[in-house]
Amino acid sequence: MTHWTEKERFFMREALRLARRGWGLVSPNPLVGAVLVKRGKVLATGWHTGPGFPHAEAVALQAAGKAAKGAELYVTLEPCRHTGRTGPCTEAIVKAGVSKVYYSIPDPNPLAEGGARALEDAGVETRRGLMAQEAYELNQFFIKWQLTGKPFVILKTAASLDGKIATHSGDSRWISSKVARNYGHHLRAGVDAILIGRATASKDNPELSARPWGRRKMHREPMRCVLDPALKLPLELKLFDPAFGGRTTVFCAPDADAEAEGRLREAGAGVIRVPLRAPGRLSLEKVLETLGSMEIQSVLIEPGATTASSALIDESVADLIHVFIAPMFLGGDAAPGMLGGEGVDLLADARTLNILRVSRKGPDIHVICRPAGAFEPPPGFLSFPEETAPSGDGEEF
Repeated sequence: MTHWTEKERFFMREALRLARRGWGLVSPNPLVGAVLVKRGKVLATGWHTGPGFPHAEAVALQAAGKAAKGAELYVTLEPCRHTGRTGPCTEAIVKAGVSKVYYSIPDPNPLAEGGARALEDAGVETRRGLMAQEAYELNQFFIKWQLTGKPFVILKTAASLDGKIATHSGDSRWISSKVARNYGHHLRAGVDAILIGRATASKDNPELSARPWGRRKMHREPMRCVLDPALKLPLELKLFDPAFGGRTTVFCAPDADAEAEGRLREAGAGVIRVPLRAPGRLSLEKVLETLGSMEIQSVLIEPGATTASSALIDESVADLIHVFIAPMFLGGDAAPGMLGGEGVDLLADARTLNILRVSRKGPDIHVICRPAGAFEPPPGFLSFPEETAPSGDGEEF
């Protein structure tokens, strides 16, 4: 096992911090940060700002200029060796005269992999695995999509301490605190798509835009997706208002009304037919496969009780779950709980979870957990000399 020095960790931690600046900006590219170091001091830094813009390594090298000769480069992802919208980072590193490259994890993109080998062949020393777990968590969206073609799925929900998501009369605004809702908008800002069910769309009439801390994102909005098997949603909903920007896509059953589809398309929405999993219930697996084929790398599900049951019990498609628990009791047999549907028959059939973090968001308890069977990288992807246990530096995505 390699024992990384605190200095090495410091520089890679800074590269990770820089990479996070690209949250919500870089998809379908990964989040990458780079730090150039010479004689133990930071010489230049860079981070990727979006498709078509220079990669993090290129930004740092350009900032350093001729001083990069003999420097060490810390980068959160293996440097690419292919020409896409920009040139190969490996060539720029070799040309600049960098002596050593530290990188956290390999690039899963088959077009870009092999950068470390290309650097070694050119005489540049490489070391991999520094803060690998943190770098992996940072780019789970990109990694899962590259390896499986399916989007990484986050499910976010809020409930009272007794597990209710609304009162018996249907009042649900707001169970979670403003701090918790701001964090929810932070999640929205970073994903490619937000998915809700028909009941949530009809009842709440959400605009599904990303407004972290009250500010609207100016660069892009996530795709708005709604499950509407029979195409019954009215066009007056905010989902179909072009003033909010972004795209709206409605998923419906194969036999949904063709005239209703035409009206939605005239309003500017996309309509995609997918198979039913059960009467009146669309297959979430097929919905996600379709989104993955559209280069959607990440989906945030904001479910009502029915959609939550589909995503967590019936099909178990979530890779990460955020639950906000408000310090209140609502009570009432008729008040909807976090999950609807029939549920499991036996405790042995329960969907088990691994709790990753428990923290506070204002007065609310914030629980982040990973369901058993959720996406994990293939064997060997994180088999580095360094230990792979999280150090606590990761962001709460």
